[in-house]
Amino acid sequence: MAKYLLFLIVVIALFSCSKKYNPANTPFAIYHPIPEGDVRKLEKGVTTLSDVIKIFGQPAKNSISDRGDRYVYGYLGDTLTVNIDSSQTVSSFLFRPAVFEPVSGNPDNMNRSIKESKVRKIETYNTHRGQLDAWFRPANKKETNQQRNRYTYIRRNGTLTVYTLNNYEDRVLSYTFEPK
Repeated sequence: MAKYLLFLIVVIALFSCSKKYNPANTPFAIYHPIPEGDVRKLEKGVTTLSDVIKIFGQPAKNSISDRGDRYVYGYLGDTLTVNIDSSQTVSSFLFRPAVFEPVSGNPDNMNRSIKESKVRKIETYNTHRGQLDAWFRPANKKETNQQRNRYTYIRRNGTLTVYTLNNYEDRVLSYTFEPK
């Protein structure tokens, strides 16, 4: 009996000392999403380098050439390349969002409502797709690419769009809810 008690104490001590899942230590936390609305803020000859860094942060890569500086931002399939000229303003930019392939669709549940209190329960990096399906029922659309899945929940009172990692965990990377 004493052996089992000692074993139980050791197991509890090991689990309590083990690292908790920390999304900041995962590779996808290094990069930040590239919102299309922020890309629309870029104007050739007007937006400065400091504006670009304020909007998007430090780039994943940068290089220098005779035509100026090139800043490259990437996020799970999305790529933004910004060229800066000698006057430190944007000379050109190219945004390539990730392409999502449709996987499945489900017309059910469109007459249901999304409770905003449940939307507030979504935690980036901690909530997974199984929880989303339990809270909101199956998504109306599932689309995928190599890095991410996009789930769209179209309901009577609005649309919830959720991006998750395309792996066995299917953890939430970002989400938006647009009420009608």
